[in-house]
Amino acid sequence: MNILLINIPSRKGEGGIFLPLGLLYVGGILERNGHNPKIIDMYTNTVDSLDKMMEEFNPSIVGFGGISSSYGGTKQLSVYLKEKYPKVVQIAGGPLASTYDLLLKNTNISVVFHGEADINLPIFLKRIESGEPFNDIKGISYFSDGNAVRNPPEALIMNIDEIPYPAYYLVDISVYVLPVETILGNYDAVLSHNSQLRKDVLKRIEGKNLRIPILASRGCTNRCFFCYRHVFGHRQHSVKYVIDHIKYLQKEYNISGFLLGDELFNRSQEWVLEFCDAIEREKIDISYIVAGARIDKINEHMLLRLKQTGCIEILYGQESGSDIVLREYRKGVSRQQNKEITKLTQDMGLMVTVQIVIGSPSETNETITDTINFLKECKCYMVSLNYLIPLPETPSWQYVIERGLIKDVEKYLDDVAEYGGTRMLVNLTKESDEVVKSWYPRICYETTRNYYKFTNQLHLYVLYTLFGRTRKYFEPFLSNEAKSKIRNFLRKYHLRG
Repeated sequence: MNILLINIPSRKGEGGIFLPLGLLYVGGILERNGHNPKIIDMYTNTVDSLDKMMEEFNPSIVGFGGISSSYGGTKQLSVYLKEKYPKVVQIAGGPLASTYDLLLKNTNISVVFHGEADINLPIFLKRIESGEPFNDIKGISYFSDGNAVRNPPEALIMNIDEIPYPAYYLVDISVYVLPVETILGNYDAVLSHNSQLRKDVLKRIEGKNLRIPILASRGCTNRCFFCYRHVFGHRQHSVKYVIDHIKYLQKEYNISGFLLGDELFNRSQEWVLEFCDAIEREKIDISYIVAGARIDKINEHMLLRLKQTGCIEILYGQESGSDIVLREYRKGVSRQQNKEITKLTQDMGLMVTVQIVIGSPSETNETITDTINFLKECKCYMVSLNYLIPLPETPSWQYVIERGLIKDVEKYLDDVAEYGGTRMLVNLTKESDEVVKSWYPRICYETTRNYYKFTNQLHLYVLYTLFGRTRKYFEPFLSNEAKSKIRNFLRKYHLRG
């Protein structure tokens, strides 16, 4: 069968373009079972492009992929495709499956696949071809007698080395590659005032591209309060599998920079060190980012080996500078551990984008102050700051639903797609909305001001201090155009306002 897989954006507007790795794995499953898949990425294509592909490819099945905030875009396209191509069967999967009840009720999607589809998707397709019922297949949900029915989960493939590489050839991979200039631009505010670090990072990324994601493992051992993971447990690829995967992408697509997108890359120190040894032994010249590492499973030797083999940045998910909030988030680490490892990683010459999530139920002005002090103590400027976004099938979602904090789920998911984590969309705290909304600009102001202080850019420190202390008096009287010009001015000097 011809099967078209559609990657639905999780955010409205421009940006957010990432290789649709999940759909590439699904494409591989389809091909191995004798089907003919194609992928269209709605981040980079229009509805007209989709229409053209539907007419030329004539698929029997359309499959939607995305996350929960992709729900609105999925609904819109599902209704559109049903009206124009009524005979095409519609299915969905991936993290988008967390909205299965809404998908089955409000769209024209017939079946939703939960978790990994390596086993149950081929079974479903055989049933569709033969006209047999599919309602007993594990790991799916469907609509029956006016209700969404969810079957028990399908078993996971425990030896994930059995899973072939994603079908990269189903997309134009060059669209998703970042050149060195873009990488340096992302880090410019930090590197421009640290000549030794800039020289060090340049040495590791010179002549390379970056950001093609690969996985060395699946899953995680933790379950944080806001965790969006839908596959439980942790399964590790062998070092040989990952090294062969890297060499394959180097040879076939000239990829030299990677994003190791594991949720938990460093569960085993032995594995990480063996991975670094293999890179050296095979003389593999790459740069890479570790996108998910635990603070309590890393040490100086591991950091050194990662750096020596091309690592330029590690993301830990520090989440807060308050022990009260960290306990509520179920992180299993302390503020002191976060501080020590963040500073050690920086001292070793590795970039650290500190990830902070604000707005937990126990968050207060005092815990926000703890977080600001934490960021100052670590001399952080590269901060990924977001309000807590409860999403379906996360522990935080259960919290907000039980308390009736979200009245209209569809509108809420649409707001998530519109604003992401830069705006408070639901207040889980005991503080007023006004107070909670003040935390984001407060953290930005304090950390940016501190950055210019410790980098001895006193003219910008004074400028930003004056701006922060006077903006509340003049900003209400400014037009949107004037506000936009001020924001552009601030960006020019790497200021955040």
